Amino acid sequence: MTNAFASAPDEGPDDLPGLRLAQARLLKQRTRSSCLIVEGVILYLTALMVFAGDYAYAALWFALTSLMVAGVALYPRVAAPDGVNAANAAMYLRGHTLISSATGALWAGLAVGYLDQTSLLHMFITINMVSSITLGGMLPSAEYRPAFIALSTTMVLPFACYWLVAVDGPLRVIGIGLLIFYGFGVLVSGRAEIQTRDSLAAQRHRKLSERLQAKTEELERANFAKSRLLAATSHDMAQPLQAQGFMMTALRAYLDRPEQRELLDRIEAAWRTQKELLDAVVDGARVEGGAVQVRRRPTAIDPLLNEARSLFEAEAARRGVILTVSGAALSADTDPAILSRILRNLTANAVKFTRPGGRVELVSRRENDRVVVEVIDTGPGVSEADKARIFEAFVRLDPAAGDGLGLGLSIVEHLAGALEAPLYFESTPGVGTRAGVLLEPAAALVPAPPSRPVPAPRVQSPRTATIGGAPLILVIEDDEAVRDGLSRLLTDWGCRVVAAESGPRALTMLTLIGENPAFAVVDKRLAANEDGVEALESVRRAAGAPIPAVLLTGDISGFDTVRDAPGLCVLTKPADPGALRALIMEATAAAV
Repeated sequence: MTNAFASAPDEGPDDLPGLRLAQARLLKQRTRSSCLIVEGVILYLTALMVFAGDYAYAALWFALTSLMVAGVALYPRVAAPDGVNAANAAMYLRGHTLISSATGALWAGLAVGYLDQTSLLHMFITINMVSSITLGGMLPSAEYRPAFIALSTTMVLPFACYWLVAVDGPLRVIGIGLLIFYGFGVLVSGRAEIQTRDSLAAQRHRKLSERLQAKTEELERANFAKSRLLAATSHDMAQPLQAQGFMMTALRAYLDRPEQRELLDRIEAAWRTQKELLDAVVDGARVEGGAVQVRRRPTAIDPLLNEARSLFEAEAARRGVILTVSGAALSADTDPAILSRILRNLTANAVKFTRPGGRVELVSRRENDRVVVEVIDTGPGVSEADKARIFEAFVRLDPAAGDGLGLGLSIVEHLAGALEAPLYFESTPGVGTRAGVLLEPAAALVPAPPSRPVPAPRVQSPRTATIGGAPLILVIEDDEAVRDGLSRLLTDWGCRVVAAESGPRALTMLTLIGENPAFAVVDKRLAANEDGVEALESVRRAAGAPIPAVLLTGDISGFDTVRDAPGLCVLTKPADPGALRALIMEATAAAV
């Protein structure tokens, strides 16, 4: 791929060689029109000589000057048959300057030979010879000033000096006028070359701008195509991973030998790596593709902290890390979905890099006139040298800590920028890290509902612990593998399950059993273009109750229409079974 800012090989930068190359090309390009103009002047002067009765001199004048014009016209074909380039531009300009000198000398000689101070018509014609070709030469030779100087110097100066010597009386002052005319032409040619240079620079910049615009449009098309590809395939890529996650978690309950569980642990670790990679790619594509739209509103912070704690408590317990929430009940003017995504990324990063026995704390506090939401860990910390690049995409400071693309903190920075919330990162090697955002407080305090503790996963394994009360869980999922895996997993957790592939089928099954579900797990994109949110709303209307639910989706976009819906949480596929279980336990515990 070429650089849109790079000059074409023959165009050169805005320096002297580049300018001379452009001037040589312009001279070659305008040779035809210049020759036609000069030939017109020759015919005009020939007609004046014929009118004066000087037929022989008119024929001589016409033959010699037309022959010179023919030489000028043929010069580009001889000197640069394949075009002017950086290699032959200097030679081309030198040749053109020599031809201009010869032209000026010829016209001056013919003017001197025709001058007769006893005939006013002869004097008029000779002055026209000198002035017309000089004036005419300003236009075609303005591209290259040395050529005009050569033309005017070899023509006007000799003729003006001859006029001063040969002409007597008051008419001698015309010779002085010719010298003044020469000086004026030199000045004008200087300004003309400046204008030509500016025009060439403007042309070059315009071409660069056009190339840059074309390259930008090409990149935008490529980016759009990439986003479309990710949007089209992200759901399909997430489906088999989701089914694997549910089935692995369900399988754990049937393993009774340590070596079997160890093998499953390794399989699950590989699955989690795939999950993290897909999550990073999808989140990065959503941010880069502009799918993130900010919707500010007064937002209670506590529920978001508790949600992040619920999502990662099982993973923290697996790693031997204590995950807690603390701080005052505060509200901020922010977008809850974006802030939740920031908290999740910061929490995931902190849990991942904190060693066993360490702590990760999710904190909300008031600092001056700002609401501070931060994640504090006792991990290894980051050195001063690494802080400058910690938020760069694809940067992984500790590859040994696990696989990943290094996009988590880069996404956090972009999301914080979308919120216009200052992001800070403080870290001390060997002590830990604190990272968070500064938010504007809400105009009116929105009281957060009392937090209900999620049953701690320290007594039982988060993979096998049962959910008390045998709640009825509705599953609407069109993919058979995901639906079966989730149904088996929920059953192992002690839930009763109604699983359907569509909204109408779910309504039929719920009507038959005559009981409202305590919780619903719904896929966003169902078969036959059915929308999972609409399917959930139809179930809620039939039940006459706001059934709490989680929406599973593998799509890059489409969150903006559902994230404000009450009683609905969004988990991107492949969702962590532990996070799903925590949400179900919290919702069913709240209903008790």
